[in-house]
Amino acid sequence: MNTDRQTELDRTLAAPMFTITLLWLVIAGSAVHLMSDEGKRYLSFAEFCGNALLVLELVYVGEGIAHWLTGGKKLRQNVWYCLLPPLRLGARDHVDGQTMWLPGFGWKQADDDLATNVQLKLGYPMIGIALAILPVLGIEFIYHEKIQSNDRLGFWIKITETMIWMAFAVEFIIMISIVKKRLKFMKTHWLDLAIICLPFIAFLRVTRLGQISRLMRMKQLSKLSRTARVFRLRGLAMRAWRAILILEIVDRLMHRDPEKKLKLLQEQLAEKEEEVRELNTAIQQLQRVIEEKAADQNTATQSDPVPS
Repeated sequence: MNTDRQTELDRTLAAPMFTITLLWLVIAGSAVHLMSDEGKRYLSFAEFCGNALLVLELVYVGEGIAHWLTGGKKLRQNVWYCLLPPLRLGARDHVDGQTMWLPGFGWKQADDDLATNVQLKLGYPMIGIALAILPVLGIEFIYHEKIQSNDRLGFWIKITETMIWMAFAVEFIIMISIVKKRLKFMKTHWLDLAIICLPFIAFLRVTRLGQISRLMRMKQLSKLSRTARVFRLRGLAMRAWRAILILEIVDRLMHRDPEKKLKLLQEQLAEKEEEVRELNTAIQQLQRVIEEKAADQNTATQSDPVPS
């Protein structure tokens, strides 16, 4: 593998591909949230978003081909980016996979220190973004009938929810791409995961946007009845999404408490100390193995008969 060419390609594509992936999330999130509208007013726009995602898919395929043509050996990660484009936000380099590029940070070693720095930098902005749901809920409650009758107002409510969802998705993807203990991270950040996943219930029953629009044009009563149940399910999912988002606000504000922050740092210190103990144990075991091997060689040398 030509490491210089791979490094140059990584450096060249880092910022553009990060931006394209943000665009992918905006389009996908818009489609999901617009499809959750109980009045089914934005299906045509959601179908347009689906077609746009197919076009963007060509960009990820092109990136994979570029790395293949320059002798890249880590093509499996590009396959994953084609299948799940949001993963591209936390992409590692194609040489040794130890560094990643982030806006405002540049190329950094992907380790726990970076995870801590990213979490601290995003902490307060994410609280502010989460709080944005409160005026949205107020508007929906006060102007419910107007929102149902005004397509433009309803559209911008959905786009606002999309931006909030996108912020949580970006933070979660970046963090889980950095941390080593990913399962533990998902367990401790289950609220974030719920906020990201709940809107996708809109795709549980109907997976192709084009099929939805055609289905809505069908006249058969049975199929229309099933479609109505799908949209009721979506409405419940979005109400649950808003409720969990409120819990997330409370949880994040609580974790800003100095005592809770101290407890978190103490837990991290305990984990580091445990890692140091494990390393010391492994070092001592290897030293014993080396000493025993050296002793066996000395014994074998001493027992060999001296030629006369």
